[in-house]
Amino acid sequence: MFKLDNKNNKIIFSIFIVLFLLIIIFFIFYKKNVDNFIKIKINEVELRVELARSPAEHYLGLSNRGSLENISGMLFLFSDKQVRSFVMRDMLISLDIVFIDENTIIDVYKNLPFDKKSQKILYKSSSPVDKVLELEAGLFDYYNFQVGDKIKILKD
Repeated sequence: MFKLDNKNNKIIFSIFIVLFLLIIIFFIFYKKNVDNFIKIKINEVELRVELARSPAEHYLGLSNRGSLENISGMLFLFSDKQVRSFVMRDMLISLDIVFIDENTIIDVYKNLPFDKKSQKILYKSSSPVDKVLELEAGLFDYYNFQVGDKIKILKD
């Protein structure tokens, strides 16, 4: 049999602790990434979107992204209803901005440019809303979505 001295025990224990911490960190970040995406359904169209729930996520939105990769956009969830204002701050892509109240589309701004001049324009909802959906520009028309359409939140 092998005889382990105190020094070897400390090394083995340290390696075990480091591996354990790495596994915990992996699962924390993995869960966060999994929980940050959902599917939504508008009419018969399912879209995969990223969620923005916190004020920091609301502020950042889709800023500084060159593409949306494997998602159709971002759904902003708010705990209250207010008239919402959105800007194209630091955007690198064009968007459609969809204002939603109680899962009904009430306003939309389509194909918003992302140039410097457009970054100062406020896009406001006409009434209080509890959700806002930023879509890749053109998707609203491509899928023939309309004001009054219902949105359903699904699991990813």
